[in-house]
Amino acid sequence: MAEGSEIIFRPTTAGDIPVIQDLSSRIWREHYPGIITNEQIDYMLEKMYAPEIIRDEMEKKGYRYVIVSDSAMPVGYISYRVEHSAHAVLISKLYLLPSLHGRRIGARMLQYVKEDALRAGARLVYLYVNKNNVKAIRAYERFGFSKAQALVTSIGGGFVMDDYRMDLDLTAK
Repeated sequence: MAEGSEIIFRPTTAGDIPVIQDLSSRIWREHYPGIITNEQIDYMLEKMYAPEIIRDEMEKKGYRYVIVSDSAMPVGYISYRVEHSAHAVLISKLYLLPSLHGRRIGARMLQYVKEDALRAGARLVYLYVNKNNVKAIRAYERFGFSKAQALVTSIGGGFVMDDYRMDLDLTAK
């Protein structure tokens, strides 16, 4: 963060979809080479970040999207869904420009979701992370998440997601 910068969390609307798409493309193309192939990056960006997919998640599937800005500049975003019947919150997407990693912004993003989860009465926050995304796994563990499950999921196009499910127990003292 620059001297005097301010981290701002702003819930989104469908009008923010181009900002989310731009951030996704920039972050994925900087962070994921070496973790997954460029072909898989292109495939996943196309499948997960088409405007109609994001709009459907926002308007029909209950996902909350939040733009994270450093002063007025968007630098990341979060997407998560409260699962009331399971007393849980799924973090679907939590992305920050790689140039800002290591500055505690990611921890503040996780804290934002944790606080919302607690307000919603959730007992658990969970997410999925690529097994080779060592930097993210370490950050999640520092925040209190633990590996709960290893799984491989076919996503079409001949690609799979080889992930850990990581859980944060909100009832632990």
